[in-house]
Amino acid sequence: MAAVLADVDDLLAEVAEAPMWSLSDGTLPEVLVAAGTALARLQGLLVRLVGEVDSRELATRLGASNTAALARERLAMTPAEASELTAVARATRRDMTATGQALAAGRIGYRQAAVIVRAITSLPDEAGPDVRTRAEEHLIAEAARFDAAELTRLGRHILEVVAPEALERIEGARLARDEHRAAQRRGFTMIDDGHGLHWLRGRLTTGTAAVLHAALDPLAAPMAATEGGRDLRTPAQRRADALIELARRMLTSDRLPDHGGQRPQLVVTVPLRTLTDGLGHATLDDGGILSAAAARLLACDCHVIPAVLGTTGQVLDLGRANRLFTGALRRALNLRDRGCAFPGCQRPPAWCDGHHIVSWAVGGTTSLDNGVLLCGHHHSVVHGDNWAVRLAADGIPEFIPPAWIDPQRTPRRNSRHRPPDP
Repeated sequence: MAAVLADVDDLLAEVAEAPMWSLSDGTLPEVLVAAGTALARLQGLLVRLVGEVDSRELATRLGASNTAALARERLAMTPAEASELTAVARATRRDMTATGQALAAGRIGYRQAAVIVRAITSLPDEAGPDVRTRAEEHLIAEAARFDAAELTRLGRHILEVVAPEALERIEGARLARDEHRAAQRRGFTMIDDGHGLHWLRGRLTTGTAAVLHAALDPLAAPMAATEGGRDLRTPAQRRADALIELARRMLTSDRLPDHGGQRPQLVVTVPLRTLTDGLGHATLDDGGILSAAAARLLACDCHVIPAVLGTTGQVLDLGRANRLFTGALRRALNLRDRGCAFPGCQRPPAWCDGHHIVSWAVGGTTSLDNGVLLCGHHHSVVHGDNWAVRLAADGIPEFIPPAWIDPQRTPRRNSRHRPPDP
């Protein structure tokens, strides 16, 4: 083959020097077609050679990272050209031999072959081998009439031509597969940037995104502003405001399920002086900090639950009249413990249960001075590992470890949710 190609190269060199003026008007078109056929044959041979290099994994033995890299190096191709050539070589060697044979025979050009390979490999898995074979044969036949660009358009709708009876089934299966994959990849995160903003990042399926759009669009519509009757907010700001308004309306409705023993709510701890004088700051139940102005704005449109706080922040008095740790009593536990009270735990109030320090079964009351917040894990630890719980003189829960952990049984408390005493 090397000798034959050397002879071909010599003949092409000779032809290249031949004067074009000597060709008659009747002969020139024939020579043009012949040159095109010869070029297609040479391109077909190049594809076969690249396929052979790939099947032998020769590129790595020659120091290249892969076959495309070798083609890029030896044939002075761009990365895109080399990748396409390798893809065509693999496809025509393995599954699409009819395309490879048509290219080798000069019946189609390399660009047409690349389009056919791309169209067939893009078919969904549900198409099956029979449909793929029919689609390949149809595009090879159409290549006699259409160039690569027109073949590309035909390839996008090939199933409508070769398998109209199966198109609905194939598209339905593809959509179901895509929707399942999208549902598995859905997610939503909120990240605090530490400077007063939270980054929202997430992915929704097509259907759930449509639900969110339908809910947000009416709330995100421009409304009259103070300057010239125009809404000065950007579209992004309007959507952000709409999302918060949607959440606000749900929080004030009766349609959300209970969360952590009570109706979902935003809990903001605000010293009385902050509300009256605009001094200091407020604290959210997740540890976030609000300015006095923001806290006073929230207080304008909410149910204010008064709580008398001591100098260290513990709850001293809060209305409560419920046998279970719910409602006002649960809010009192949340304000005092701020999360799981077990030493070292950082779980928030919503993840916690109300635990009776003196068991209800032996006469303990459901009251603030007999309750403590514990996450599920530490609730089990306290019940099973003989930890004792008590309220210290300042009203903060203390945990006394069993002797096998600390022979001195030194009381411990959680400093994660509040700064240590000075």
